[in-house]
Amino acid sequence: MVAGIIVTYWLSRIHNNYVIEVNVTVFGAYLLFYLTEGTSLHMSGILALVALGLYMTRTGKTRISVASEHAVHHVWGYIGFVAETVVFILSGVIMGIRFKGSDF
Repeated sequence: MVAGIIVTYWLSRIHNNYVIEVNVTVFGAYLLFYLTEGTSLHMSGILALVALGLYMTRTGKTRISVASEHAVHHVWGYIGFVAETVVFILSGVIMGIRFKGSDF
């Protein structure tokens, strides 16, 4: 929740600069994941990102300027597309290796 408040504050200080607004949202997500998983906080990075996403959906979305909302939506849509593609490719490769020698 603290990360959501910080990202929302940053977004409220930026006006009609879609490059910076996109970078703040991406940087905030990556920084939150790193802080929760890579430091001595010993928290779940995935659950922290879910909480950030819920906070941004409820409160943070109103802080993104109207001119930048389209760009932010498209960048996060592309990030989601790439993530889904990587997951399906990796699962296909792993399943192909696993069942290569079996009689399945």
